[in-house]
Amino acid sequence: MTEVSWLAVVVATVLSFMLGGLWYSPRVFGAKWAQGAGVDLQSADAGKHAVKALSTQFVSTLLLAWLLGAMVAAGDWLMIAVTVAAVAIILASGGLFHRNNHFAVIVEAAFVVVMSAIMIVVHLVL
Repeated sequence: MTEVSWLAVVVATVLSFMLGGLWYSPRVFGAKWAQGAGVDLQSADAGKHAVKALSTQFVSTLLLAWLLGAMVAAGDWLMIAVTVAAVAIILASGGLFHRNNHFAVIVEAAFVVVMSAIMIVVHLVL
């Protein structure tokens, strides 16, 4: 735990959060994801809901950046792979329970994998 670079945690969190803004933008996957996930981006309470969702996402991104940083520092590559797979699969499972279409489920799970790869690289560099 003392080997974790807090600078890397912060940078990885910010970069991953920025990636999410791009990933879920209408120009990339956002519009089709929203349709497949049953998210109405134009509803009256969309902004209030987005604040709650983004706040929760920020905290979970920060925790994942710290967790992956600790595993990178320990050189535990198998645990990194298992953790990333577990998070992606749990997210996919939740999407399937909510009856999201396959596109939305894949977009969400793939985001976790790509975000995690960025976090790992940041921890290796910083």
